[in-house]
Amino acid sequence: MFFTRFSAMVGTLVLVPCLATAAPVVFSASGPDAASIQAEVDEFRDALGALNPNEPENFEGGRRQINWDAAPDAISDPNAFPGDFFNFNSAPRARGIEFRPTEREDLGPDRESAEGFQLSSTEASGEPIRFGLEESLGIFSPERLFAPIGGTVFDVFFFDPSDQTTPAGSLGLGIVFTNVKKTESGTDAKVDFFKVGQDVATDTPEFTAFAPESGPGGLSFLGVLFEEPVLGAATVSAGFHSIDDSYFGSQAVAMDDFIFGEPIPQVAPVPVPASAVLLGSALLGGGAVARSRRRKKA
Repeated sequence: MFFTRFSAMVGTLVLVPCLATAAPVVFSASGPDAASIQAEVDEFRDALGALNPNEPENFEGGRRQINWDAAPDAISDPNAFPGDFFNFNSAPRARGIEFRPTEREDLGPDRESAEGFQLSSTEASGEPIRFGLEESLGIFSPERLFAPIGGTVFDVFFFDPSDQTTPAGSLGLGIVFTNVKKTESGTDAKVDFFKVGQDVATDTPEFTAFAPESGPGGLSFLGVLFEEPVLGAATVSAGFHSIDDSYFGSQAVAMDDFIFGEPIPQVAPVPVPASAVLLGSALLGGGAVARSRRRKKA
């Protein structure tokens, strides 16, 4: 069993005055079974707040999550899973999150964009469970798993749960991975985090984190928490081989629970003219001089 928690330094450049945003907090754990990561998952959930109803409404704070078991057999293995299934206008599908093949092109060696997604089947369906890879893939919350097909890299976007179209910001995102066998530069599981307004296709990620090694069939948890609900999207690199790879499928990385802060709709700020910024700075400076002079007279 392995746990780690750390804050990473992240700086944001702004006009006068220059301030630094608080560093994201990384929650990380791995081990052979669900019990190995349960405590860290619970810590991340608590940090996000109470679980909100799966309704197409806006809530102040709290979290939403997906364990995939709300999806029917009709959109599970061997059928495709629609990436917008959990960005819907009624319960229990109203979560404000979508999954899409990545828009990025600089994926690095041996990685390709996903072409679609699949959920593993249930025992009751009569189809092979866990994509037929029971020895390679573990489960955190029975019984479905989620995986990209045709490639291993995909994007995650947050939307206003009440209208399903307005971009939204989340306080953080946590993912349970299974079958993570490589770490560091050759990691099986990496997540790039983007702030609201960033372009996932071309912009440099605000932050990048790596899931810890779990070993074959084990579980890894990676969660990243921001100080404010600024997380607009993420790019997930889940291994190097997809579950539909007939030769290397047993090396595939799949995912279980997705846990994320309540998607908060983002309203574009009203632009402030540069002249107003300069005037404000001058007024502040004048006030400081006046106060200084008054102190001297006293």
